[in-house]
Amino acid sequence: MTSQQHQAQRQRHISRHQWTQSLSRDLHNFVIQLLPTAEELAVKEDVRKLLERLIRTIEPESRLLSFGSTANGFSLRNSDMDLCCLIDSSQPPLSASDLVTMVGDLLERETKFKVKTLPHARIPIVKLSLDPSPGLPYGISSDIGFENRLALENTRLLMSYASIDPVRVRTLVIFLKVWSKRRKINSPYLGTLSSYGYALLVIFFLVHVKNPPVLPNLQQLPPPRPVPYEDTHIGGNDVWFFDDIDLLKERWQSSNTESVGELLIDFFKYYSRDFTYNTGVASIKMGLLKKSAKGWLNEYKDGRDERNRFCIEDPFETDFNVARCVTKEGLYAIRGEFMRASRILAARPERTIMALAQLCEEREDDGYAGAYGAEEE
Repeated sequence: MTSQQHQAQRQRHISRHQWTQSLSRDLHNFVIQLLPTAEELAVKEDVRKLLERLIRTIEPESRLLSFGSTANGFSLRNSDMDLCCLIDSSQPPLSASDLVTMVGDLLERETKFKVKTLPHARIPIVKLSLDPSPGLPYGISSDIGFENRLALENTRLLMSYASIDPVRVRTLVIFLKVWSKRRKINSPYLGTLSSYGYALLVIFFLVHVKNPPVLPNLQQLPPPRPVPYEDTHIGGNDVWFFDDIDLLKERWQSSNTESVGELLIDFFKYYSRDFTYNTGVASIKMGLLKKSAKGWLNEYKDGRDERNRFCIEDPFETDFNVARCVTKEGLYAIRGEFMRASRILAARPERTIMALAQLCEEREDDGYAGAYGAEEE
């Protein structure tokens, strides 16, 4: 290589480095504006406490806990509030469907919430909404479920991953939540993927694809002390993971120094080009698995194969495919958006803020994903 070629290569490397650093700064600034304010979090906590007090008039030994994005570190401003009611009673509890009906009646009488009960859903819930007001410019929407302990463990797992490297992990997940919403590929009801599914794709990528990894595998690290079976299993599902993040930071440090901009570029490149959709299962616990090994081959219904086109293993309920609702059209749309995003970032527009604007440009809703009428997530 001549000195002139070497100089040109060095110049390209410097300009790529500068571009990805600029992209990282713009990503951080973009995400910061989307985070909930302290006031919003305080209002939501007051609402949670009020609802908990009311529910305790029916079940005195109940607790009402936040889960999902409300509690895992990946919440957007004005997002819905997911709540889970646990009953710590030695007496046989009421059934979830009975509790939904009773709590719904109570909240209709005692609060200004609009109440809708779904006692016969796969996970029975009470849906609440409060219209916007001067103190609550966006109102509040909340779902209350009962005894969904796996959801609480999932929340703790994602919160732990977010806490290890908040700058890179939270920035990526929150940006992808906004991107997938703007590009109309974030609805299991219409055959695409939930925000939870995208969060798992990010963690899988940072644990198993990046080398060196950005995150450790919390479910495979040995426990610091013996843990009894009953403390690590719920309904036969192993829910243990290394959750002492302060101790973890003493024992484990990532040697991956890539910026969040570089990670975003590689994330889109991997899922547009390298992930094996036809045969692969993304498992944050075990790495890349084979569909055939899990028995997750496409099933047939009315002559059309609908299930297991895209496979993401739930971290704890490992026989559950988080992406089970993704239809043929939905997967086509998701992969198409990964490819589009990869092209935009590869083109390196002069101003990185323009790349983000292009990535998150609102997509026209063309009804591509709902042809087979996906079931609820």
